[in-house]
Amino acid sequence: MYGNELEEKHKSRANKLVLFSGVFFCSLRVVAEIVMGNYHTAVICGVVAAVVLTLFAFFSRKNFKRFPLIFSFCLYVSYIWASFAIGSFKYFYAYYLLVLLICAVYFNVKNYLILLITTQIVNIYLTVFELPPHINGNVWVHFSLIFCSGLMLSLVVQFAVRKSNEASSATDSFGALMRSTPNVLVLLDGDNKIRYISQSVSKIFGIKEPEELAGTDFLDLFNERSVRELFEDISKKRSFYEDYQKINVNGQIRTFNVFANKMTDDSMFFMLNDVSEITKLKELAEQDSLMDGLIQIPNRRSFDRQIVHEWNRALRERVNLSFLMIDIDFFKNYNDTYGHLQGDELLKVAGSIFKRNLKRSADFVARFGGEEFGVLLYGTNSYQASVIAERIRKSVEEEVIITTTGVKTKFTVSIGVCSMIPNGSEEHDCIIEAADKALYKAKQNGRNRIWISD
Repeated sequence: MYGNELEEKHKSRANKLVLFSGVFFCSLRVVAEIVMGNYHTAVICGVVAAVVLTLFAFFSRKNFKRFPLIFSFCLYVSYIWASFAIGSFKYFYAYYLLVLLICAVYFNVKNYLILLITTQIVNIYLTVFELPPHINGNVWVHFSLIFCSGLMLSLVVQFAVRKSNEASSATDSFGALMRSTPNVLVLLDGDNKIRYISQSVSKIFGIKEPEELAGTDFLDLFNERSVRELFEDISKKRSFYEDYQKINVNGQIRTFNVFANKMTDDSMFFMLNDVSEITKLKELAEQDSLMDGLIQIPNRRSFDRQIVHEWNRALRERVNLSFLMIDIDFFKNYNDTYGHLQGDELLKVAGSIFKRNLKRSADFVARFGGEEFGVLLYGTNSYQASVIAERIRKSVEEEVIITTTGVKTKFTVSIGVCSMIPNGSEEHDCIIEAADKALYKAKQNGRNRIWISD
């Protein structure tokens, strides 16, 4: 239910209230005349009432802007005419006060004062020339009381209109928000029934008529049991909640930033912000930041994350973790001889060979920087690691790279190997240091070889 619907519903209720009041008052007047035996008067009152109330019922449906002002004035004049017709002004001031009260339902201050001033001018005429024979007591006392009552009502109307305008403005703003926001906004009652829901639910959840959701269970929007249980728990506790939540929407997994908080003791507010695209872009950006742009294998930053994970896993499961530190022999000389572009090509070939020789999905290779690479082998002992290292070394040794000028070139690598079962007294840096020392030994002993750390 939105701003315009609320306004129309308010108008409809006000019209029904005024119509009921008019029917009730006129019926009592007709019945009173019949009881007193004034059948002619009863007929006149009944006809006038029927005409006036029929006109009201007809024109209230047309939503004429000035209709309430015109109708109220015509109601006032019709009663004066009826009073002249039956020669009785007995209920004049009571009826006039009823008209003013009815006007308070509809009027702003300007229209109310127009009606008050216009009718009071007529009342002065009636007070001087017509009412004294029909009103008990001093007519001017009656007039003064009604006039003061009218002014008091004007103050009440002014206050009520101001508050009504504030409420209408808030309602309009709320309605505009519910129509235009890209987020799913939901206001629930104490039984998790939907009071209001934004129209964006039609786009995000594929619901054609969001208005039909009013009064239904909020949890019915979700298919996953875990999501339903989470939102039900939040609603029961009436607690503040904000977190990211993956939700299955029409077969697609979307990521939502979910915000929930208590509005009142019997209402709860939920906001679901679809951040799926942002999350995907963030994940892609993070993946790019973890990849070496030249060789398209993980970089040192990615390796630092991976080794912490693998070290802790090996520590829990008490298995071997092996690490190979690989260095391309005489890479600087190769660069100086064939140029940096050819050096980049050599790095790409080297990365491809390393990946090709790692058979398991858990094996992890990364570029440390420059011509240095690292390989993590989970659940691999020293002997198995040395076999893999030797396989890599031979594959590199047999590789031939043809330069842009047609020259056939070859290169070799030196590899330091370290394998250990992690324990709680050591950090993961120790396996890198040990493999680095083994690499240094391999270089000292002629390069193009592997060296296993003690």
